[in-house]
Formats: sequence, structure tokens, C-alpha cells
Amino acid sequence: MSSCIRAVLISAVGLLIAMRPSFAWQGTATARIGEGATSAPVIDQVVRDLCGKRVAILGESPTHGFGQVLELKTAIARRLIDECHYTAFFIESGAYDFLRIQKTLKAGGRIDQSAVAAAIGGLWANREVEPLIPFLVERARRGSVVLGGLDDQLGRGTYAQQRMAFDLVEPLAADDKQRCLAILQRHLLWQYDDAAPYSRKDNALLLGCLDTMARVRDSGRVANQYELAMIENLRRTLARDFREDTIAGVDPRTRDFNDRDRSMYENFDWLMSRLPETTRVIVWTATPHAAKTLRGIPGQEGKVSLGSYIRRRFAAEAFALGFSEYSGSYAMGRQPARALVAAPPNSLEGQLFAHGEVGPRYLDASQLRALGNIPGRVLGVDFTAATWSDVFDGLVVFRDEHPAHPVP
Repeated sequence: MSSCIRAVLISAVGLLIAMRPSFAWQGTATARIGEGATSAPVIDQVVRDLCGKRVAILGESPTHGFGQVLELKTAIARRLIDECHYTAFFIESGAYDFLRIQKTLKAGGRIDQSAVAAAIGGLWANREVEPLIPFLVERARRGSVVLGGLDDQLGRGTYAQQRMAFDLVEPLAADDKQRCLAILQRHLLWQYDDAAPYSRKDNALLLGCLDTMARVRDSGRVANQYELAMIENLRRTLARDFREDTIAGVDPRTRDFNDRDRSMYENFDWLMSRLPETTRVIVWTATPHAAKTLRGIPGQEGKVSLGSYIRRRFAAEAFALGFSEYSGSYAMGRQPARALVAAPPNSLEGQLFAHGEVGPRYLDASQLRALGNIPGRVLGVDFTAATWSDVFDGLVVFRDEHPAHPVP
């Protein structure tokens, strides 16, 4: 299936966490979603470190199935918006539905929770993230938060899959409209089979229609920034389906990762260029994309992450937050739960919980630096040795994780 449809501690730990406000931040004793007795202090510490930044990049395992991580991220995002003047929320979901949402709001229309839930997509269709939906809808309706999608891939059951083709072909001449609508719908609805699989010819026809649609919209007769952005995203994701050139020694997975993260940054840049210079933005993504750099990670040295582009642009005004787990379980979507191998004693997680601590722990930048090079379960479910302070500005580690709870 094409990428269009695949929606694919040593002694320093004992130190007290530094409580250094970097912005005019006021804490609160009010209980909030995700802020239980053990997690509330960690959320306070994270919010203090993020409050004065321009970009807060919130990672998570690429399996997207860690319930406590998602619950904590939801609580952090809400507080950054309510307390720290963050006014934009960009997520690693398809750009298309969010462009439609922006267009609707700009025209004075209304959006509902189902539209935002569909835009965010099935990866985060769970109870832990569910409270974030009405929160974002209410803020977007009143214009205090701008919502954006960063990915060029398409999700199932979205506006992009079901209705976008009709909007994109609208300004075309009758013959081109009918032809390109059929070509787009066949692909977006994945109407291929073994007898007639998706081929280079289909890919060329799709790209040809995108060129035609872009020319018409650029001609001055019909100009719309949102549809043009959709066309450009489709062009980038389709370009990865069939490679015409090869580069010796380059891992195809690394190349796909780099192309996708570069595309996500182009969407980030497009969104930021339309917002005030002082905008503070939350970026919700997977930890490998959030990383400041992956150059020091064995086997991933050639990957160039979204977070690295953001870091290059915003320097210390950007903050990349990672997550990890000592033990527990997780689940990918609605798949059965899988057990995590307990962290070995020599790992970051093993040393952090060596004395039986229960609640989550937060390591700030100075504590991460003090650890040096150490194995950690920071980029997925496996352990990798790295100097994690080079990769993240802060790290939250849970003692016992559990799977996210899918929304029925």
C-alpha cells in the first residue's frame, strides 16, 4: 500500500529537579486532566521549562500506544495554552483536514469536534487524548489557537480521503475536471486490486493532474492558498511512491524518513509564515521526529528529523521533550497489549528507579548532561545507548506504563 494511504541514573538522578521559571508563569493547585497525585509535580516541572519557549516539541513512542505519555501530553498542552500564551497547535497528522479547518474558520464558518477528531486521526483516537478535542475546538472557534497538520500522508475516513478531490478539481475545465476527479478518487479511495495494482503510470497521471490544478489556481483566475497547499502536500507524498533515482549507500528507510520530515518542516514553515512573529507553538509528534538530532544514535546517524530543522531555526527557543518507560505494557491502536521488557540496571530507566520509586520522574537538561552516554528506551521500545542530552532538552520517565484506551 502506498504511503498516501498508510497512515505509517547515576548519582545525578538523585539531585532535586531544578525549578527555574523561564517565563512569568503562575502555578495552580487546581486538579486537572492527567494531573494525578504522582504526575502533577512532573507536569509542573515540564511546564516551567517550556513556558518561555517559542516552540514546545512533545514527543512520544512511534508506536503511539503509551497511555500515560498521551495523558501527560494532553495535560501539558492544555496548560501551555492556558497559562503560557501558546497560540498554535501543530500535530503529526495530515495537513489536508487542518487546512480545510483553517479555511472554514477564516470564512466565518464553524467547526465541530468530529472535524477536529477526524483531522487528528486514528492514532490518537483514545481516551487519553479525547479531552483535548473539545478544548482545541473551543479555542480555535474563538481564534485564540491556530490548528495545523504537519504530515503529507493521508488518513482514512478524513475530508482528505472523502471530499478533497471534489474541491481540488472544481476550477478545472469540464473534461479535465471529470478525468482528474476519477484519477484522484481511485487513489484516495484505494480502488486498486491485484489485476490492476497501483503503478508508475497511475502515479504519473496523479502528478499530471496536480500540475494542471496548480497551474489553474496560480493563473490568477482561481487562487486559494489552502488548496494550493493541499496540492503541494499531495505532490510530495506521491513523489516518494516510486523512486526514479537511487543513491548508493543510502538506506531507503532513512531516505523516506528524511523526505517525510523535510515535508513536515515545510508545512511547519508554511504555517508559521502566516502567524505573528511572537507566536508560541506546540508541536505534537513522535519522539524520533521531535529529536534535536539523531546523528549520535547508532543506526540512525543519517536521519534528519523535523526537530533538527526547528532547532536550527529557533535554537534555545525550541525545547524537545522526550518520554521513556521502565516497564509495563503498550498497544498499537486496537492490537493486543504487548509487555515491555523491564529496564536493565545499567540503563537510564533502571538507574532512575533503582530504589523502588513509583511515580514518573522528570530529568531536565542539566541532569541529562550529567548522565553522559547511557542506554535508554527513549526512541521506541528497544534500548539504545546515546548521550540523550544531545537528543532532547528534557525527559519524562514512567515507572509502569499501560496501553492507551481506544475510543469505542
